[in-house]
Amino acid sequence: MNLSFNKHGQLHIPIKKWDLDDGNILVIYQGSRGANPDLDFIVKYKAPNKRLRAPSHTHWIVDLIVKSSHSSSDVCDFVSDWIELYDKIEPFNSTEERDNYELIYNEYFCDTYTTIDNLGHLSVEFLSALIELFIKCEKQTPGAFMFKNLLQLVRDFCNGKKDFYQVVSYSKRV
Repeated sequence: MNLSFNKHGQLHIPIKKWDLDDGNILVIYQGSRGANPDLDFIVKYKAPNKRLRAPSHTHWIVDLIVKSSHSSSDVCDFVSDWIELYDKIEPFNSTEERDNYELIYNEYFCDTYTTIDNLGHLSVEFLSALIELFIKCEKQTPGAFMFKNLLQLVRDFCNGKKDFYQVVSYSKRV
């Protein structure tokens, strides 16, 4: 299966891929942004029988909002766990480390948050993999904070401190 893509005449070849139990394939490619462009990466995924696409922050945020309408406390705990991990997760130190990275947190989140796995459209495994990679990517640039803020907004939504429009509006800017 060809997971390469062409953007603005530049061919992007997969650096690393993960086959998830839900049938999605998560892939990273060389990026060029931030304080460490050599360590930057682009995240894309391929759902079964679908085209390769970039994960929209708005899509996974809306999925968490849908899940929270059924189990707000579990979604709040899920996001709170990620916020706690955010400060512990380190950026990549080398291209070799990035290129050989194995997802660390999927098993914990899949085992712990079974109650929200079948709610909404996206699996806990897929969400956890995305969040882990987005944190690693944001950590490549010292002082970056928008992704962490997005996680905090979802937690605030679950706690009734923010409304749907505030969260979705912010997700479009990240």
